[in-house]
Amino acid sequence: MSGASKSGTTKGKQRAGKERIESLGIPKSKWATWWDRKDKAEWSLRVGMTLIAACTILVLCFTWKPAFSYRSGAIPARDLISRVDFQVADAIATGDLKERRRREVMTLYRNSPQRLEQLRAALKNRLFLVLGAANYEQLGKEERSALTEFYEGSETAPDGESPAERFALLKRVFSKDKDLATLEAAVDSAMLKLYKNGILQAPQHPPEKGSQRMIRVFTGDQTDEAVPVELSKVIIAEAGNQLVKELRDQFRSRFPGDEGLIAADMIGDWLRTRLPEFETLKYDDEASQKVRDQAAAAVEDVMMTFYAGQTKLADAGKPLTGRELGLLRSEWSKLVESMRWGDRVARVAAYAGMIAALYLLCGSYIWFVDDRSLLLDRNKLVKLLALMVVTIVLAYHASRDAWRAELVPLVLASITAAVVYGRELAILLLASVCLSVILLLGADIPNLVVVTAACTTCTLLTGRIRSRTHLVTVGLISATITMFTVVGVGIVTGQTLSSGAPGGNLEGMLSGGSLNHVVNGLVAEAGWAGVCILFSSLAMTGLLPLVEKAFGVQTDLSLLELGDASHPLLRRLAQRAPGTYNHSINVASIAEAAADAIGANGLLVRVGAYFHDIGKMFKPEYFIENQSAGINQHDSLQPAMSTLVIIAHVKDGADLARNHHLPEPIIDFILQHHGTTLVEYFYREAAKRSEEDPNREAVSDKDFRYPGPKPQTLEAAVLMLADTVESASRTLVDPTPARIQGLVDAIAQKKVADGQFDDCGITFAQLHRVRQSLVKSLTAIYHARVKYPGQQSA
Repeated sequence: MSGASKSGTTKGKQRAGKERIESLGIPKSKWATWWDRKDKAEWSLRVGMTLIAACTILVLCFTWKPAFSYRSGAIPARDLISRVDFQVADAIATGDLKERRRREVMTLYRNSPQRLEQLRAALKNRLFLVLGAANYEQLGKEERSALTEFYEGSETAPDGESPAERFALLKRVFSKDKDLATLEAAVDSAMLKLYKNGILQAPQHPPEKGSQRMIRVFTGDQTDEAVPVELSKVIIAEAGNQLVKELRDQFRSRFPGDEGLIAADMIGDWLRTRLPEFETLKYDDEASQKVRDQAAAAVEDVMMTFYAGQTKLADAGKPLTGRELGLLRSEWSKLVESMRWGDRVARVAAYAGMIAALYLLCGSYIWFVDDRSLLLDRNKLVKLLALMVVTIVLAYHASRDAWRAELVPLVLASITAAVVYGRELAILLLASVCLSVILLLGADIPNLVVVTAACTTCTLLTGRIRSRTHLVTVGLISATITMFTVVGVGIVTGQTLSSGAPGGNLEGMLSGGSLNHVVNGLVAEAGWAGVCILFSSLAMTGLLPLVEKAFGVQTDLSLLELGDASHPLLRRLAQRAPGTYNHSINVASIAEAAADAIGANGLLVRVGAYFHDIGKMFKPEYFIENQSAGINQHDSLQPAMSTLVIIAHVKDGADLARNHHLPEPIIDFILQHHGTTLVEYFYREAAKRSEEDPNREAVSDKDFRYPGPKPQTLEAAVLMLADTVESASRTLVDPTPARIQGLVDAIAQKKVADGQFDDCGITFAQLHRVRQSLVKSLTAIYHARVKYPGQQSA
């Protein structure tokens, strides 16, 4: 408790000391006064929004990395040497190695051994047919033909070589093997490898699809169990010879003697000549392709090593190709990877400083020269920051080599800023954006000149949009100017604008490089820039309504549509309050001319004048211009009540406008066209009654004033003055030019003295021109007419 008491006592003493110092009347510094009066919570919120916008740019544009500024077709001014040691996969060498692995892979062959079973059965059947005869003379035509398959000797051949003797030899060899079971066992043993490995006449796959020395053989669908086999072992020419050899070995043990070997040769020759008809291996291309792909995928990249300060990545004076760009990007990636955290933080801090400087530049201009509400109004500040951030981020990412479309978001933002903020501020904002984008991309001065030329021309040409083809015209002119700028800057600097050379020490290219390359590059760059600008202008034509809705502004095109006399509100106003409608038309006419006289938006004033009194539709009979037959509804009301009825038309009009989705600038006219002026007639009536009755309370003018706000723009000020003088001029008995001049001057002076123009920024020179215009317009309306004979005065 004692600690809390001491703390409270200390704070009390500090406050007392502060109050004593302030009582001396010593003036504070401007910053201290500003800080004391500032809404710190609101100020902190706006600062927070700007910080969020800056952080968004820093993060989404990867400011901790050095920019990769090279593009395809760019012509570097000097040889590009590697800045770091790095390795890159040699695509050609790796491709050659993969192709070699594909050629070396053992392809897969499917083995169907059941076909050899058919061959063995055919052998047995033919031998049964031959051996079925008791002697050679009993052989019929079919039997002799079967014997010929085994031996084709002549009848006159030497001893032991005639068909009869070979028949007798077979009878003797198989005399004890009547069912040929022993022969079948011998043939099975001899054909064992053929059953296992299969046979084929020649390789069924070309050399580029696999090894010509080894293959893998599988049975059925069991590719995982495929066994490697020498291709030469399964070729029928080799396999047949091996079969005869194996058969001789089997006969030597099963049918001893020379006659058994002769029989083995006869049967072996029969089998060998028929093997091509019973090929068992078939190439499986689908399974082999999978094996080839697996072999290629298993190959590791062949790496090329590049050394910092030694290896040349691109030649000076030659356009960058895809291969060289790949090397430069690999070098850049390695450079980024090898950066220390301190370097990354330093880069981010540098870009943050750039953004802070641009904040200061644009903010100072807006605060001291342009519309401060862009900084003071939270919603306007958010929209301004969002436009800038989105433009920078989109331009940064659209600049990639495949697109090169950074001009699209920049041109869209230029037109948007010109429509929303006016040309002067739009040029400053887009110049800052262009500078930011160029620095973030690491591009050079020629690129800055081109994008600035495109944005500036679009901003200056946008102006008042009164037709749907206006933006197309802007795009065509801007595209033409920008294309000439691309060519001109390219010739001056001697390089294509996509060169992106890192640094400012660039050598002339026309003297050292190929002129054709430079010219072709410039023409391509210029053409693409023109396409981007024209596309942006066409897209903006469709996006314009969304821009108007998002930023709460109106172009001349939408104002012309809004000012159509067939608008439901205007038609209803003409029906319910014809006097007010006529008054609005007259005010629109004289206010438009006055606004044009000081360079304000006359069309906006005219359309605002059409709608400024729509709130009178609710109680039209309470307003003098709609009263007839001398009946005044206010005669039965107290002055305070009459004032409430009169003032209510402002709020009623704003609610009606919002309900019909009128744009904010029109609603502002409704709310501001009376400002905080005094309802003089009823105020004086109330004051008169108060003086006559001593028991009444004194009348305060605050109870008889409109709620405001005061006019915030030149257009609203012009409408206020035009509305007042048009109504007052109807009271003139003889509206001569001199009387109109005196009326307008008196009303204008009264508005100035009442402080109604304090917030709109109108100057006395502008006010003078407005007064002159109003006098001229009213004089034209009330001009003298020739009185014809017999015509009575009105």
